[in-house]
Amino acid sequence: MSPYLVALAFAALAWPLVVALARANELFCLRISAGRVSVVRGRIPKRLLDDVADVVARPPVERVGLRAVNEGNRPTLVVIGSLGDAQRQRLRNVLGEWTVAQIRTAPRPRR
Repeated sequence: MSPYLVALAFAALAWPLVVALARANELFCLRISAGRVSVVRGRIPKRLLDDVADVVARPPVERVGLRAVNEGNRPTLVVIGSLGDAQRQRLRNVLGEWTVAQIRTAPRPRR
């Protein structure tokens, strides 16, 4: 068997584990597209979701991903895409009002 084939098979089998480890500390993941906020995965309190929607509505955000991760028992914002500094700071301020426990105990959003 070719060493390249073995390496490819190993990578294919290891990929789900790599993804699971990367998401282990994730609290929630949001997608913002054309000003609409949708929950991709995780739990988020309704009030926090509404506050995030308010922040990204003015000025409208076209396409961005937001992840909240648990770092040092505090929620931390990870922005995927292009977002202005002012909106980024407002989102950090909104998220900073919440604890990890409050986010983890929120009900799952309806799809």
